Amino acid sequence: MAQAKKQRPRRPAIRLGDINTTTLVDRLRELYKAGNDPKFEQFPAPDELWLVLRHAELIASKLKVDEQRVDPRDVMGEAAVIRAKLWQYLREQADAGQLKAIESGRDVGMPWHRFNEALCVGTKHGAQQKAQRLKAEEVRHPDERRAPETARTYELRNAAAEVEQLGRIARDLPRFPLARRLCHELLKTRDGLVVRDMSEWWLDDIAEVVDNRTTDLEKANLTSLLGSFVREIHKLAREKNQPSTTTDEARQALVLATEFLHRPRPTIPRQTARSQTGTPERRPRRRTCPLTSDQGD
Repeated sequence: MAQAKKQRPRRPAIRLGDINTTTLVDRLRELYKAGNDPKFEQFPAPDELWLVLRHAELIASKLKVDEQRVDPRDVMGEAAVIRAKLWQYLREQADAGQLKAIESGRDVGMPWHRFNEALCVGTKHGAQQKAQRLKAEEVRHPDERRAPETARTYELRNAAAEVEQLGRIARDLPRFPLARRLCHELLKTRDGLVVRDMSEWWLDDIAEVVDNRTTDLEKANLTSLLGSFVREIHKLAREKNQPSTTTDEARQALVLATEFLHRPRPTIPRQTARSQTGTPERRPRRRTCPLTSDQGD
């Protein structure tokens, strides 16, 4: 029986992301000065990263140090590592910039085949695939490949999240006025609520945002915040075997908030099936009489 082939682990997606290029360029300038850069006075400014790298590349072979006193790796070697890091940073920025350019063109209706030459591909399908790879590089997780399928998976996740968000808005936006009123009632009786740790954290969050809800999503999310607080205060009471409130006003506010969150959904009655001959209740049942041999008599 053939032994199953062991799968090789996927190479993690490691990116530099945002780095302090000014600090790196300043260090590169120090190293080039130590290496007796013959054109050091022409070393570009830190904000001219492309020119810095071009200058460093052209002068690299002309750097010299007293090898009896200085190890070349401490000057030219470190400079080479910094140059490689800055080129990696530029590559990442170039990928992101190229993707933004493609998306800008597509947003105004530019057809895919017009990007062929710019992306060094021969067909519009190739342009689409390259754009998907650029997107994958931007959004992939460390265990995901830089492949078009990754970008499509990301788009599906985004679409599912958008559908879930729209559903939450449709469900909870009409409940916002009552949710806000209940939040204010809880805050008004805060001294009578037994809160700690996460329940206190959620109540502080409610106090901070309850009067600042402007968008439909923010208003719908207030119900989620209220639900998180109610669950945590009841959980704390169970774990500590203690009451959730110490005053009648706080108890009443918490009871109302709990009922609001656990209100049962209305039962929608089933619609009676109809047909062209009327409803099942009114249509008489048809009976089939068996034929007998005496039928002709």
